Amino acid sequence: MSARLPMLLSVPHGGEVIPDPLKERLLLSPLETALDGDTWTRTLFDFSEEAAAFLSMETARIVIDLNRDPTDLPPENPDGVVKTKTVDGKSVWKKELTPEETTGLIEAFYEPYHTALMEMTQRPEVTIIVDCHSMLETGPSKKGPEWEKRPLFCISNGGHSDGTVPEEGITAPPDVMARFSALLEEVFSDYAVPDVPLVTVNDPFRGGYITRSHGRRTEKPWIQLEINRRLYLPEVPDVEPDAEDLARLEALRLKFLDVFDALSRPADLPVEDEKTIS
Repeated sequence: MSARLPMLLSVPHGGEVIPDPLKERLLLSPLETALDGDTWTRTLFDFSEEAAAFLSMETARIVIDLNRDPTDLPPENPDGVVKTKTVDGKSVWKKELTPEETTGLIEAFYEPYHTALMEMTQRPEVTIIVDCHSMLETGPSKKGPEWEKRPLFCISNGGHSDGTVPEEGITAPPDVMARFSALLEEVFSDYAVPDVPLVTVNDPFRGGYITRSHGRRTEKPWIQLEINRRLYLPEVPDVEPDAEDLARLEALRLKFLDVFDALSRPADLPVEDEKTIS
């Protein structure tokens, strides 16, 4: 593996910290707070030592959602940049946040994260950016009201699942997406399960606000990555991973390291010059 991956890796939804002024007003338990975000992804995607640039958020997604437009505010949207309801409709706060408190959260947490992303993207040693997330095992079907099983991995660049490009463009070229997909298929082949796609592109997710807003400002590829929680989250999780959970997360992390290492190297390297992908 290269001494430093020439990549920026972002983990915006892995935090569990509630700011002190809001702790007494939160109606959710610590476990509900952890499960509302991308549970344990700060551990799973911790490439702070290997990547040229790495950024993660400690503050919980239920407090500030970095993958939303900053104008997407309550009460018009209770699941916007600042939450007043969980995804299943549960109230978040004993006393609703004032507009001043909402603005304060955006200034304290949202704006610094996005400013850091812009600065890190511009670094010459960064050649590709991946925004790392997790997804629930099942989700709403596009074909009807029922829920359906989700793939083990979804990568997205703002395009359509049929390969067509929307008018506003895409955040990573098709050849990079194809290489990323092929690497995930190869490295994680032993995780395959019947009747569930191992990797999909732009389905069920096409990329969120982070990849759209930052990816269209640069020629560098910006890709959103989603991992299915069934690959690492136990049936009855705790707030923090135990020793067995940590071992499972580390096994996945090392496989991602192989994928990212291969993805970040020139695609036209002769095969004999590339390292074997474990």
